[in-house]
Amino acid sequence: MRVTLGWARCADNVADILRRGAWYPIVEESVDGHVVVEVRQQRVRLPRRDVTIRTEVPDHWSIVARTGVLRPTLGAGRGSDVVTTYAVCPLCHYRQDVAGKPDSVKCVRCGASSPVDWSETC
Repeated sequence: MRVTLGWARCADNVADILRRGAWYPIVEESVDGHVVVEVRQQRVRLPRRDVTIRTEVPDHWSIVARTGVLRPTLGAGRGSDVVTTYAVCPLCHYRQDVAGKPDSVKCVRCGASSPVDWSETC
């Protein structure tokens, strides 16, 4: 059984390393300002300033608002803005579209029903 020192979620500048909105177990902290998180059974070392840390096990869906520009090849006109909001399962990290503003969501991957944290959007 692994020892978890807390949970970390990435800031936007490291979203290519970790999934935005997903909480990862912290397995090591160093005195030089870094934490090590476990991602798909691999250890990833990150500067502490690049993550949000919590001590409690995540139990709410995280909401992620992604904005961007669609390329014309993806079916939109040149420069069309698109906003996609999705939720991240607290248990399996699956990204799932949500309609409206539900109080809870059932994960289509793992089947767990959990409340949604609308107070903090990534």
